[in-house]
Amino acid sequence: MFGKKKPVNNAAQPGAQAPKSAPQVQLPQIEFKPAAPSAQLQQGVLISCRASPQYGVAVMVIAHAINSRADQILFDFSAQGCAVRYRVDGLWERMPPMDRETGDGMLVVLKRLFILNPADRRSKQRGKLPTRFKSVDWVLHFTSEGIPSGERALVVIDTKKPVLNTLTDLGMREKLQEKYKELVNGNKAMFVFSGPAGHGLPTLWRIGLESADRFVRDFHCVFDEAMDEPEMINIANHKFNSAAGETPMSVLKSLLLKQPDALIMPDLFSTEIAQLLCDEIQKENRYAITRINANSAIEAILRLLATHRSAAKSILEVTCGAINLRLLRRLCPDCRQPFQPTPQLLQKLGIPPGRVNVLFQPFIPPPPEQRVDANGKPIEIPICRKCGGRGYFGRAAIFELLSINDEVRRAFLQNPTVDAILPVARQNGFLTLQEEGILAVATGMTSLQELQRVLSS
Repeated sequence: MFGKKKPVNNAAQPGAQAPKSAPQVQLPQIEFKPAAPSAQLQQGVLISCRASPQYGVAVMVIAHAINSRADQILFDFSAQGCAVRYRVDGLWERMPPMDRETGDGMLVVLKRLFILNPADRRSKQRGKLPTRFKSVDWVLHFTSEGIPSGERALVVIDTKKPVLNTLTDLGMREKLQEKYKELVNGNKAMFVFSGPAGHGLPTLWRIGLESADRFVRDFHCVFDEAMDEPEMINIANHKFNSAAGETPMSVLKSLLLKQPDALIMPDLFSTEIAQLLCDEIQKENRYAITRINANSAIEAILRLLATHRSAAKSILEVTCGAINLRLLRRLCPDCRQPFQPTPQLLQKLGIPPGRVNVLFQPFIPPPPEQRVDANGKPIEIPICRKCGGRGYFGRAAIFELLSINDEVRRAFLQNPTVDAILPVARQNGFLTLQEEGILAVATGMTSLQELQRVLSS
């Protein structure tokens, strides 16, 4: 995998003793660009790191993780050694562990590359490292912190340029896109983005805003400097520094003098601001967009109302809708296995008879100890090259889109619970994440097992 000159056992694995086998292994061609103040200092950092016996281990880990499609690497350091895990398509996979000497040496190299303090094993440290590998520009984000058992370090792997850029890239079906754009391009209303932590809400936020009509209306975003908000074309950013005592209210009041068409608020910050926003929507015909962590679109509205109780009625009056999402793994197109569902299964899924003849499930090869014939002799079972035997390749999202009319508003006021509001929302065309997920299963995008795993968690 990494261009070995001759076979070396476990050389491609991050826990292997790469330094001892260095003469036999050709390191991957990866270019690190430490964020040093000058080119001379940057070169000095690289020379220092390359002189370390564990530099090859650090290179192998990063390259192997990228080759494995990992978006995160987690290192847990203890007295016994270093445990290594990759996150691939949202699930953590264990890698071979490293001994203490190898792991500590690799950590020193990583911290130097990220321009951090290798001697500090307790404080929280963060750094960023531009990297180029296989003609692709990557950005590695590093966080380390002491924990009771030792130290934990996390490397997040991002491409410099976003890979997902449209709602279709996210997996949203066309009819849902049309409904979403009607809501987000309305006026005199507020729209809410929502999702649970770790399920792509920041990506939906970016792509969802970019799908709005920013070239006709004047869009302005207000946020704290501590928030990592993306730069987007035709959206003017207005930052405040809460650490320095600045408040969002002062920025917002100044902004309102410019008569903006649309106000983007990643956080409503306070009930006072929520009420001001509602007043501007009703009196000045403005449009507003905000977001909140929640497990469903209905729960997102309920959380907003509960957080800003004195402004709850105003919020409900102006809110036109909410979107929620959940990430799930795509079936590998090269090795997915078709099967004919029973009538009972189709009935349970709510799929009409004759509508779907074939569903798909992942092909997961058995573990090595089970790859034997009746006589106990090993047999060769080909592993899918595309997904590496995982059965899945990449992720997509399923969405639920709640459109709020007067009937749905009354349901929120009369009995503000998910169970009470859901039937009314369904009568008005609302499909839940489960129902949207079944559509994804029916089209072969994912499996029933994966949908059950994601929704049950």
